[in-house]
Amino acid sequence: MSDGKRVWNLYAPVYDLFMWQNRKAYAQMYERIRAVIKGKRVLELCTGTGLIAKHVASEAKEMIASDFAEKMLRQAAKGNLPNNLSFRQVDATNIPFDDKSFDVVIISNALHIIPDPQKALQKSAAS
Repeated sequence: MSDGKRVWNLYAPVYDLFMWQNRKAYAQMYERIRAVIKGKRVLELCTGTGLIAKHVASEAKEMIASDFAEKMLRQAAKGNLPNNLSFRQVDATNIPFDDKSFDVVIISNALHIIPDPQKALQKSAAS
């Protein structure tokens, strides 16, 4: 397991507590994202604990929220989830979906920690 994955697995149970301080900014972001994804097929990369996905998926036709850290995904899968939301373990630099599989790709608060952000952006643009 990579050091990065180990760190995010370690922080998974407490991540939402740290993000709580940004709740007003996130609420504004949710509104903007909902307007863009309405009725569309959506992929979220680096979902973490699913903060964004859980708040916006109800507007999408289908939403797959992904992360490379399995413990983040376990946290994300907790709670009351929309039926059109699923979680998958995916590395943002090695996306296993065919090009043009999604109408919208979301990646938030993560590019600065990805070792090769250009690779993630190139592949996600094709998805």
